[in-house]
Amino acid sequence: MCRITIDGEASRFNTKVDINEGNWDGKSSRAIGRSAEATKVNNLLDELKATLHRLYHEIQRQEQVTAEGLKNEFLGYTENYETLLNLFEKHNENVKSLIGLSKSAATYQKYEVTRKHLANFIQSKFNLSDIAIRSINNMFM
Repeated sequence: MCRITIDGEASRFNTKVDINEGNWDGKSSRAIGRSAEATKVNNLLDELKATLHRLYHEIQRQEQVTAEGLKNEFLGYTENYETLLNLFEKHNENVKSLIGLSKSAATYQKYEVTRKHLANFIQSKFNLSDIAIRSINNMFM
């Protein structure tokens, strides 16, 4: 079993790795000995840990990480969520295409400045490059 704990929240899943109980050290969470089986199990656990660390840092760049979210990402149960700055960029592109028709260049520039301020706010307040729409709450607003 693998347990992920982030900010006191835990999530567990089955690694589907089996080993004889007598060859397992529960305190170190490692296989005991130098047998081929023990080496294989320990290598798999090391790879699992490295992958979880990499995913954690990837997710952390976009949104706040939870134990359940990290587990779901690792197991492939994630959905792609729209991000605020990406959505803002799409909006600005639509406004840009309307310059001369129903929007002015000055309006487009104001939206671009607003997007830059929002990006700076997200970076300074949350230390993220962007934030998922689903992560926006009353505190953000």
